[in-house]
Amino acid sequence: MRITSIVFMLLVLAFPAFSAAQRLSIEITGVDKAMEENVRAFMSIAREEKSRGLTGPRVRRLYNKSLEELHIALQPFGYYTPKVESALEASAEGWRAVYRIDPGKPVRVTKVDIVILGEGAEDPDLAALVGGFPLQQGDVFIHARYEEGKRLLLRRALNNGYLNSSYVEHQVRIYPARHAAEIRLVLASGIRYHFGKVTFSDAVVKPELLARFSDIKDGEPYATQKLFDLQNALFDSDYFSQVDVTPRPDAAIGRKVPVFVDLRPSKRHRYSIGIGYGTDTKLRGSLGYNNRRINRRGHRFRSTLRFSRLRKSLSAGYIVPFRDPRTDFWEIMATMRNENPDNGREEDSYILGVSRQTSPRKNWIETWYLDYRRDSFRLSDEFGESKLLVPGLTIDRIKGKSKDNIQDGNRITLEFRGGHEKLFSDVSFFQPLLTVKIIQSITQRNRLLLRGDAAATVISGFGELPLSLRYYAGGDTSVRGYGYQQLGPKNSRGDPIGARQKLIGSLEYDYRFRENWSIAAFMDTGNAFDNWNDFTLERGAGFGLRWYSPVGPLRIDVAWPVSVGDKEPRLHIIFGPEL
Repeated sequence: MRITSIVFMLLVLAFPAFSAAQRLSIEITGVDKAMEENVRAFMSIAREEKSRGLTGPRVRRLYNKSLEELHIALQPFGYYTPKVESALEASAEGWRAVYRIDPGKPVRVTKVDIVILGEGAEDPDLAALVGGFPLQQGDVFIHARYEEGKRLLLRRALNNGYLNSSYVEHQVRIYPARHAAEIRLVLASGIRYHFGKVTFSDAVVKPELLARFSDIKDGEPYATQKLFDLQNALFDSDYFSQVDVTPRPDAAIGRKVPVFVDLRPSKRHRYSIGIGYGTDTKLRGSLGYNNRRINRRGHRFRSTLRFSRLRKSLSAGYIVPFRDPRTDFWEIMATMRNENPDNGREEDSYILGVSRQTSPRKNWIETWYLDYRRDSFRLSDEFGESKLLVPGLTIDRIKGKSKDNIQDGNRITLEFRGGHEKLFSDVSFFQPLLTVKIIQSITQRNRLLLRGDAAATVISGFGELPLSLRYYAGGDTSVRGYGYQQLGPKNSRGDPIGARQKLIGSLEYDYRFRENWSIAAFMDTGNAFDNWNDFTLERGAGFGLRWYSPVGPLRIDVAWPVSVGDKEPRLHIIFGPEL
């Protein structure tokens, strides 16, 4: 007994890792990052790395299992016959498992056989997915791509109205010795269903108005996307806080699937508040009030008060939807505005107008308007007053992949406005204005943002044009690094007096370093001027921080004037959509 105890103690001293808790480290070489991550995730021994509660026997059990697990972990990448050199080393510091992997020759697809049974065999959408299946003959067999193709085909069949679709056969035959894989898919689509009647729950607006939100026609082929479109349109209307669009295949009559829409009204009154800060404006803010539904015809009312050290405005509008309520409406609008930018200039504007907005095609918005405005101004010791009837047209084209954090998108706005002395105006003029914004992703974390503004004025007596209809440059939405409206022609006292023309350009690079945060570097250039043949483009540059909040992006910029100015930095803070 005594001899046995002595032998046991010697073994413990010689092999401490077998009797006490040890640390474990794993070294894997010979494969790329994605394969290594999958190997580590799949091997039991790797999941214990850095654990402090390991004992020698447990480490060896995990190591003995690891080779089989490693082989399985490489199969999704198409490698079924890897060669692995491995070793388990023990030391006073703990255990070290080493795996040197030669993935070997990958398994490649030698046959792709995809068959669609039923009415879906004639569907061009399904045929396109079959032809563009993610794995084709000669490709390395990547299991994730096979599952993706299989899932997309079934989902497209269901979305296109083949509601009984299912795979009656789906298999992949792997021949490791030949490094070959054969794919066989048989999708039974069954019949194609059609839309039946769309029924709405009791709502706060008239059924005739609700029906105009829908593109679904009784008897047309079923398409899931139209259900999503209807749900989004009703929710975006602001009439409802919750919208549930439910197809009822169980209640189908023949091939017709009825659709039920359950609506929960939003609160009638909505209040909003905003606050910001800038070098020029200092503290600025806004207060808003919306009446989402004045009556069951869907009429609405909205008003906004904006205030800062430089500008104050109050606007109110009464909105009447017509035809397609998603995009088409009339609005009667009244606005009072005072601007006093601390440069010897002050102006007041009172505007009463009516506008008609329509969407002639996808992503396009046309707005025709007619404004009657009274403007008065003071510029140093000069005073002026005017009355104008201004008809105009604004054409907007907006295309973006993301509403709040756009990776790729663009917006083009073209506006024409003018007035004539024979049509209740004190001065005749015509103004075309063009604004272009482009957002282009380079990689997932990198974007380029380009912005351009160009505007001109055709007029005989420019001095009679109200200051509010002249052009200025400088500020957070113009040429950053310069004061608000500080670029352009000036009078003898150095006060900006506005210009006939305007030209502005901007280039910005954004790098996202976290999910909702990015940093930016930018260069702006531009000016307001009277003569296209003789003008100078001033430049500003700087850097910024972006936060993509749940309610929209917040942009904080610090900019310096490059070409003229006092070279002092300016802070610009903007909250709102990028397009």
